[in-house]
Amino acid sequence: MTLRRLSAALGLASLFAAHAEAQSVSVSIIEHGLYTAEITATERMPNGVERNLLRNICHVVTTDKVPARLNVMFGFRFRTEGTPTGEVVELTRVTRYPVSMKPSPALGAVREYGHDILVQIGRVSYIGYGFDHDWELQTGPWTLELWQGRRKLAEKTFEVVDRGERPAPPADDSNCFQLSSF
Repeated sequence: MTLRRLSAALGLASLFAAHAEAQSVSVSIIEHGLYTAEITATERMPNGVERNLLRNICHVVTTDKVPARLNVMFGFRFRTEGTPTGEVVELTRVTRYPVSMKPSPALGAVREYGHDILVQIGRVSYIGYGFDHDWELQTGPWTLELWQGRRKLAEKTFEVVDRGERPAPPADDSNCFQLSSF
């Protein structure tokens, strides 16, 4: 390798290292609890779990207790912090179930699942889970996590409780928001 090529390769390597360092972020959870939203599209993941694309997400009540009922959504809003503001970064969101569940009879049981999401530094985003099927109605601790590589950025555990226990939302605690698109 010539000196010129070696210099160019080292320059590119340092540029990529600086870019990767600039994209190291932190996350602050802004609110958590029960939400409502409009589902605009649904994608079935390879493990049988469905992932919904949402809009008009509304925070209904702040709580750690989630009733095991169909059409209930829970999760948290978070702000991604770092530099440069506006940069899009990839995070991994993970959902951990209280017990192994079998979303599809043809597939194996799952105890957790994760997938990558894109978020913008300085913006508020949302992750959550919604009960769309009877097989999801499992009581116990459900945990939502955000990771960047091997670094856990945020974690929130919700206790899914028997159907009869339903928190009453206060009339003045609703907060609706649009997610931005990139």
